[in-house]
Amino acid sequence: MQLNSNPLTIDAYLNHYGYAVIRDEGENKLFQLKNLKLVQIESIEDDSYTIQEVTQGKAGERWEDISIEIVIEHIQMLEGGNDTFAKIWHVDDVLSINSDLSRDRARLVLTMAMDNHDANIGINWEVLREYISQVLEMEAAGII
Repeated sequence: MQLNSNPLTIDAYLNHYGYAVIRDEGENKLFQLKNLKLVQIESIEDDSYTIQEVTQGKAGERWEDISIEIVIEHIQMLEGGNDTFAKIWHVDDVLSINSDLSRDRARLVLTMAMDNHDANIGINWEVLREYISQVLEMEAAGII
């Protein structure tokens, strides 16, 4: 899937998961993982990044010209090995269910799902359909 409009950004990912940004030079960020490892991420261009661990002043393996999804996989691997997994939902996933929604409304659906889903169920296609229905009801009632 290609991330075209309003893509997931490194900033959004780091902020959402509460990572401590140690140094922020715009396209170049140094941040601390929860296991205290330091990682440097450089944004090369649209959906192209370089990531490198720099814990204790020693440069680790460097991955270049990779997508944000691969950056996230590397962050998770550095933080906890292969024991951490995440599914990234995109606005296009919501629009594949209801293409009549605007991108802003699809973002609202994802925000509502992220903030309000039942942790025992998680976010899945059925959950997204439910939040789409809620957004449509709010639109019809003039709430949004």
